[in-house]
Amino acid sequence: MKKLLFLFTVLLCCSCVFANYDFTINNRNISYNEDELKFYENNKLLDENEVKELFPDYEIILISDFDKNKKYYMKNSLFKTRKLLLLNDTRRTFHLFYVYPISSRNQVNEQDKDYKVKSLITVYGKKNVRLKHFGLDEFEIVVR
Repeated sequence: MKKLLFLFTVLLCCSCVFANYDFTINNRNISYNEDELKFYENNKLLDENEVKELFPDYEIILISDFDKNKKYYMKNSLFKTRKLLLLNDTRRTFHLFYVYPISSRNQVNEQDKDYKVKSLITVYGKKNVRLKHFGLDEFEIVVR
C-alpha cells in the first residue's frame, strides 16, 4: 500500500511540473510553460524578440535583469500603469510562484477571462509587484 501511495504521489508531482498552456494569439498557436516562464511555438523556444512580436504592448523584463537580492528597480509615475512581461532567460524554474498583488495579474486576451499567464503583469502607480512562492522565495519589482 505504501508503494502504491508513493507511486501515485510521484506521478501527481510529475504531472504538475509540466504545466503547459496552449492559446492562440495573432493566429499562432503558442504554448506557455508557467513553471519556466517561457513561451514555445511548435516545441521551439521563443526568444525575446519573438515574444515581443506576440505582446507588443508589454515591456519585457528578463529574470537575469534582477539583482542578487532578486529585485528589479524601475520608475513609474503615481498615476501611470505599465505593462510588463517577465521572461525567463535562466535555467531556474518557478513552480508554484504567483504574482502579488492579485490585481497586477493579466489575461492573455478578452476571451480568456479565467486564464491568466503568470508572466504578464501590470504595475499600477508606485505599487511594488512580487513574484512570490509560498515559501520565502520571491522576486520583487520595486517601483520608485
